[in-house]
Amino acid sequence: GFKSNISGTLKTIGKLTGLAIGAKALVDFGKQSIQVASDLTEVQNVVDVTFGSMAKEVNEFASSATKEFGLSELSAKKFTSTMGAMLKSSGLTGQVVTDMSIKMAQLTADMASFYNLDAETAFQKIRSGISGETEPLKQLGINMSVANMEAYALSQGINTAWREMTQAEQTMLRYNYLLSTTGDAQGDFARNTGTWANQVKLLKEQWQEFMGLIGEALIKILLPVVKFLNKVLDALIKIANAIGQIYSMITGKEVKAESVNNIADANMDIADTAFDAADGEGKLADG
Repeated sequence: GFKSNISGTLKTIGKLTGLAIGAKALVDFGKQSIQVASDLTEVQNVVDVTFGSMAKEVNEFASSATKEFGLSELSAKKFTSTMGAMLKSSGLTGQVVTDMSIKMAQLTADMASFYNLDAETAFQKIRSGISGETEPLKQLGINMSVANMEAYALSQGINTAWREMTQAEQTMLRYNYLLSTTGDAQGDFARNTGTWANQVKLLKEQWQEFMGLIGEALIKILLPVVKFLNKVLDALIKIANAIGQIYSMITGKEVKAESVNNIADANMDIADTAFDAADGEGKLADG
């Protein structure tokens, strides 16, 4: 009777709630996937500009970085391009920039594994050290003070005083010193791929890579829709401007900013509705 009806209603509500949560999770996943794919496209532009004809080497490294170093393609390209741009700004050029950038991305993965850090934190510490900041790496017991740099230079047969070195020479010295002091960490990810911590990191990076592939497909589906909506919105803006000009001609009064804003708000409401329709098409594509 009454109890069974209530029970049935509650079960129905529960099912509908579950479907709603599932739909929201699917939409969120789609948005995140598109963002990853977009980020990958943007970082590829940075790679191409930073490394020029040598970008192929970075692309090849990034394509195998997930399995060999636990870095997604996006992470690998982001780390190498950021490092490459910084090295170039210090005065280094040519093949050495590409080699060093790839090596520092690899070291990022190994130090993340060795010190149990996330890759982004490990990279920021390395980037800071190469640029001359000492504190981030000092937290790991790596002291890149000027005194240590001068002592290391002498041990390598370099007699030039630190203050007389060019920025490129100082950067190269920091790079070599960092490699010399992280011998224990180098190769750590490969040695300990099967550990829980590294498997979790690998899962996170592979999931990001998977999202990038899904996002790329979604962008191909939705990009024509977005382009069309931009054309529609551009046309609406022109119509709004024309209406304002006609109003001024008839009444001899200028359209107040408030009125223009109201027209713009109306246009944005139309745009929002159009974007909702695009989301509907995206969900249909997901289905």
